[in-house]
Amino acid sequence: MRKRKRPRANEGKNYHHRLAKVNGGSGKLCSGNLIQVDVLLHRAYHFLFGTKSPEEVAAILTKTWIDPKYEMIARKIEPKEGDTDDPTANRSTPER
Repeated sequence: MRKRKRPRANEGKNYHHRLAKVNGGSGKLCSGNLIQVDVLLHRAYHFLFGTKSPEEVAAILTKTWIDPKYEMIARKIEPKEGDTDDPTANRSTPER
């Protein structure tokens, strides 16, 4: 039987927890908390930000990476009345 070729460690996609499990996020695929992302982008994100909150990430980006005339703000999206869907479900993911 032929061995299946494993993808290189820096190729392909894997899953990112949008809310880190250590912060109460679910690890179930059906939860809406997991999203497929490019492996290299995923590694870069966690190298820079670890499991920091969106507010902490925005503060790091503001302090270090963006034009000082701007401020990055993380704002929690509250679901609209009667809306049971994930408010971020229709957002697109950045492509490499």
